[in-house]
Amino acid sequence: MRAVEGIEQTLGDMPVQVFWIHAGRSAEISLTRVKPARDTSHTTPVLLVHGNFSHRGFWISPKGIGLGPFLSQQGYDAWIVELRGHGLSPKGKGFRRITAEDHIKHDLPAAVDHIVQSTGKPLFLVGHSAGGIFIAASLSAGWLDLDRILGIALFGTQLAYGERFIKIPPLAWLSSCLLRLLGRIPASRLGLGPEDEPAGEFLEFISWKKWKGQWENKDGFSYWDGLSKVSTPVLGVAAARDKNDPPEGCEQFLEAFGSEDREFILLAKSRGFSKDYDHVGMVVSKEAAQEVWPLLASWMDRHR
Repeated sequence: MRAVEGIEQTLGDMPVQVFWIHAGRSAEISLTRVKPARDTSHTTPVLLVHGNFSHRGFWISPKGIGLGPFLSQQGYDAWIVELRGHGLSPKGKGFRRITAEDHIKHDLPAAVDHIVQSTGKPLFLVGHSAGGIFIAASLSAGWLDLDRILGIALFGTQLAYGERFIKIPPLAWLSSCLLRLLGRIPASRLGLGPEDEPAGEFLEFISWKKWKGQWENKDGFSYWDGLSKVSTPVLGVAAARDKNDPPEGCEQFLEAFGSEDREFILLAKSRGFSKDYDHVGMVVSKEAAQEVWPLLASWMDRHR
C-alpha cells in the first residue's frame, strides 16, 4: 500500500492532496482532499461520492472548479473518493470482477474511516446517481456507523424507474451475457462518461432492477428493509428532465428511509428554478453553481 501522507497537487488555482488507502480485497482507492479555505479545526468534513462512468472530475474539474471547491470556500473540509477501478484508483487485473458490494462494503467504509481518523469529526455524505445508492446501501447494511454521519444528500438517486429495457427478461438476459463476454461497459466509446464500468458491478444492477428483481446483497440482505432503520437526516434532490433517474423514483427512494428529517427538492422551473435540470446538469452546470450548490451548503449548515 502506498504511503498515506498525501501527494500535493494543484488543479487550476485550487491546492489539493491525494491519498491512496487500503479498502479491502487487496484494493486501493484514492481520496482527494480539497484544502479548506479556513483552519480545519473549525470545519466539518464532507465526502463526495461519484456515480457510474465517472471520477473525481465530476466534483472538481482540472481547472479547480466544481462542488468540491465551492464547499471548501464555504468552510467545509471537502473530500472526494474515487471508487476502486475509477480515476486515480488502480483498476488492477481483476477490474471486470469489481462489484457494487465492493464499493458498498469496503470502499465507502474505508474512506469514512480515513476521514474520521484524520479529522476526529463526523461528516456529511453526498452522492450522485449510483454514488447515492452505494451510500444508502452501506448505511442500510450497517457498514457505515450512523454515529459518524451528520446527514446524507442524494442527487438523482433511485432504483425503481428508468432503463426500462432491463424490465424485459430476454433483454436483461442478453445484457448479462454481453457483460460477461466484454468484462466491462466501454463508457468512453459509447459516450456515457469518462470511466468504463466493470461487468461485476452492472450484473448486480441488472439483478436489482430487472423484472421481479430484489435490491439485496449476495447474502440475501434486503437493503430496502435496512433503510427503514436509517435515522440520519436525508436530503433528496431530483431533476425535472432526468431520464436516467426520474423524480418519481428519487422521491420514492427518499421515502424508504426511516429518518423523520427528510427533505425533497425538485429542480424544475415550476418550483422556482431557472430551468428544468437534467441528470448531470443538476450538479455540473453554471446554473447549478448559482442555484443548487448554495442549497446543499445551506442544508448542511442547518444540520452540522
